[in-house]
Amino acid sequence: MSKVTRRVSTGFNTQGQSSILADEQAEMFAPYPLYSCFQLQNLFYTEENPQSLKTRHNDQPYDIVLPKGAMRFLKCRMPTKREMIVDLQKAGQPIPEDWKKFNYHNTDSVDYGYVLSGKITCIIGDEELELQEGDFLAQIGPEHTWINDHDEPCYMLWVMVGIEPSGQRKKLSVE
Repeated sequence: MSKVTRRVSTGFNTQGQSSILADEQAEMFAPYPLYSCFQLQNLFYTEENPQSLKTRHNDQPYDIVLPKGAMRFLKCRMPTKREMIVDLQKAGQPIPEDWKKFNYHNTDSVDYGYVLSGKITCIIGDEELELQEGDFLAQIGPEHTWINDHDEPCYMLWVMVGIEPSGQRKKLSVE
């Protein structure tokens, strides 16, 4: 899977004509230095709500916490457990005994995920859900974590929409 994505935004220019507003490269990056194998690609972000014909991409650093109404569209490289172990060992961190509890968290957002390639297991409460290429997941605030016991990373597209904070948010251990 490509590490660079061409990000094109269209809309209306300052004269009100239909136009290509941006044509640029979106690079993969590691949002958490501890896990260089977990990578994201920020494709679109806006805090404008409601959105309109004037909505534009905002270059904001990645943050799993979104303001209410903000929308983030991104590609995510979900690493294998083997890759995570290597990163943890490099950082001198303990290897989890129970991967179902590792980075168990929830977000104040409604998240829509689509599996582009690979397979991954989502742990939601006491339930396990195996997702594979072509599967779609609508995630509305549950506590969850991810385990990739396969030989290849899983690539997913995500749309995250910030909602009113619940006061029940359980943070990632790397935040």
